[in-house]
Amino acid sequence: MTISTKLNHSIWLKLLLFLPLYFLLYFVMIQYQPVCELGGRLMKAVSLKTFIDSWTPVNIYIMWPYLACLIYVPFSGVVFALNRRISAIQVISFYFSVVLIYLITYAIYIVFPTTASGVMLTSFGPNQHLFINEGMFQALQDLYKQSTPLGDFPSLHVAPLVFMGMFLYKYWRSLFWVFLPFAFFGAVGTFVLKFHTFAGFVGGAVMGVIGYYIFYEKFTSKYINKFFHEQ
Repeated sequence: MTISTKLNHSIWLKLLLFLPLYFLLYFVMIQYQPVCELGGRLMKAVSLKTFIDSWTPVNIYIMWPYLACLIYVPFSGVVFALNRRISAIQVISFYFSVVLIYLITYAIYIVFPTTASGVMLTSFGPNQHLFINEGMFQALQDLYKQSTPLGDFPSLHVAPLVFMGMFLYKYWRSLFWVFLPFAFFGAVGTFVLKFHTFAGFVGGAVMGVIGYYIFYEKFTSKYINKFFHEQ
């Protein structure tokens, strides 16, 4: 199967590829809670809470960039389609690399279950902050209740953001500088909002780097490119 240079950089092809790639990633992402619960049933989860978590106050305002970052990676294929320098093969490799990040992290959750339950936010005085009302706080509490307290290390919120940041730095430098502050505050929000410990945050960052240099550069981009260009 061969793919021409013109077709490889076609906006329409990349947009066409987006939906199946998105649903592949979405299917993997929704396995998060079942995988974490499986790890918790197989062995006792440990807490990686440190003095850093105890010293870090909860900042409710960071919920906005935190929630916004949940859509950046899954829907990135639509944005990549607009840049002709990013090829269809690179978009496919990007999504498959994120899938690998999830699968490897799931394996860690099963063999080494960790919990952030010791630092989960449990109370917040309403009407104490501008732009945050009782309804918004309740929505955040509901999000906590829906999220399993397991699966702290490494953070699967941070890892894809770091991976995407490295991808953008190489292929779309101008967008990288726009993306950086949003990704930074969204990633920091994982332990400021107490969804993860600081160790889980650092572990997620490391997994993101591994995802780029090993999963993307050494595996998916190499073999997917070879597949589409083989005679």
